Amino acid sequence: MVQHWSPMSQLQRSPEPGVWYVFDRSKRIAILRVVEIRGRRLLRSVTFDPDPLLRQLIGYFPEDAMRLAVECTWSEYVKHAGPPSSNRR
Repeated sequence: MVQHWSPMSQLQRSPEPGVWYVFDRSKRIAILRVVEIRGRRLLRSVTFDPDPLLRQLIGYFPEDAMRLAVECTWSEYVKHAGPPSSNRR
């Protein structure tokens, strides 16, 4: 069976509960984290930077919409960084 590339294939669970990383090959490009806002659990996506103060918000997504969060995160990355190196077809 041949696996096809997708933004979800670039997602990796962190050892920290409720945290995932999005990669472009071995380069970490974003962090998704479950957060609670006004009693509602959401996924928050931010760009990755070693300095947390330099990370930028990508967006908030329903907790059960991981695919949407990853696809939007990937789209923002490509928009700002140019063609990804992971998407080799």
